[in-house]
Amino acid sequence: MLQEQSRLFQRLLFFADALLVVASWVLAYYTRFELFPILGIFPLPEWLPLSMYLRFVPWVIILSMFVFWASGLYVPDRAQRMSTLIWTVGKAILLGILFTAASLSFYRALYFSRLHMLLFGVYMPLLLVGLRFAILTYLKRGRKQGKFLRRVLIIGAGRVGQRLEESFRQYPWMGFETVGFLDDYKADREDVLGTTTDLGELLDRYEHEGNPIQYVYIALPISSMDRIAALADEMSTRLAHVCLVPDLFQLDILNSRITEIGGLPVIHMIDEAPLDFRRAIKRIIDVLFSALLLLIASPLLLVIALAVKLSSPGPVFYRQERMGLNGANFAMLKFRSMPVNTESDSGAVWAKAGENRATRVGAFLRRTSLDELPQFINVLKGDMSVVGPRPERPVFIEQFRNQVPRYMLRHKMKAGITGWAQVNGWRGDTSIEKRIEFDLYYIQNWSLRLDIKIMLMTVWKGFVHENAY
Repeated sequence: MLQEQSRLFQRLLFFADALLVVASWVLAYYTRFELFPILGIFPLPEWLPLSMYLRFVPWVIILSMFVFWASGLYVPDRAQRMSTLIWTVGKAILLGILFTAASLSFYRALYFSRLHMLLFGVYMPLLLVGLRFAILTYLKRGRKQGKFLRRVLIIGAGRVGQRLEESFRQYPWMGFETVGFLDDYKADREDVLGTTTDLGELLDRYEHEGNPIQYVYIALPISSMDRIAALADEMSTRLAHVCLVPDLFQLDILNSRITEIGGLPVIHMIDEAPLDFRRAIKRIIDVLFSALLLLIASPLLLVIALAVKLSSPGPVFYRQERMGLNGANFAMLKFRSMPVNTESDSGAVWAKAGENRATRVGAFLRRTSLDELPQFINVLKGDMSVVGPRPERPVFIEQFRNQVPRYMLRHKMKAGITGWAQVNGWRGDTSIEKRIEFDLYYIQNWSLRLDIKIMLMTVWKGFVHENAY
């Protein structure tokens, strides 16, 4: 219910914002070409009819709304604090103005007033923030009068119940008011109103007082299915809505979500992240960034290739088997840093500080991470991503999978050239456990913003590192 209403609210905001974009565009025109000449300020170099500017309204709407949506303006929790709202709207509008101005600059047949674009950039945030401020003010005033409130009772005061109550507080515009908890084992807490046996009495009391509870959320462990079934049966004689939020914290879950097969709900406990629009954007960024970097760095690549060739006999590139997404093996490319057949006698060896297997050129390439540059070819091929957990060799994975808890979960996301663990110093001969901890944090909290942050951190401190050898 919360998700559906939140989605509806954001869609209504989306279309309202589109109308405000048009209003801002037209208002900026009348200010520049009608009001300012009357006031005698900013004389017109050339007067242009409104129809000339209206011709570009569809393009302005499409571009602006796409930028607004991509920047996260319509994520539900963005409309909570006024400071966060202003920052989010301001960032989205700045990007929208830059993209719109850049695109219109290619149209040479019409001179676009820079003052008009500036006014457009002033009116739009005022209208967008004003709309949201008016909505929040209206809802807050209504709730003070007892309107728009949904009283919620949560059964289960454990981690899931507490997290659920916190989520309701993060959605104030939805008007959810938690009256308290029922729990059989936490009766000493102030917000626990009784045990589950008190459910019927509590619902009756609130209803007789004229403040009925509209929603009952059951947040009990899945091991309590018998109790959950009994509560659901008891609630079948009531009018309150009943929602089940199973406590899955006791399980090892990754990328969890709920889907449906033939009308049956399916909980995905350990799964790769679903392919959605954000993943498509990530792939586009990977391809464009890798192609651009390989093009710009091509002179450097040629110099490195020549140095590798002259440093010792053998090929320029070294192909090493690595494990990627869902356990698929691929040949990862690197500039060769060791003499040919170095591992023919020793086998696969974990890189450690002080080893002398690398050539002089290879040692330099490793310290500076320049030997990793060919992996952008792997990105173009789709084997890897720019950002993700670093892929490991299958021979080492066989050692780690049963020794390091949750190790194999890192293969639920495409391997990357750089990652959250690497930019935080967990690379080379460092703790595998800490590396997995950071990898799983990245997978569970992945976003395009986090990817960009990691890429920037890699530029500043990811290439040359004391653990790179």
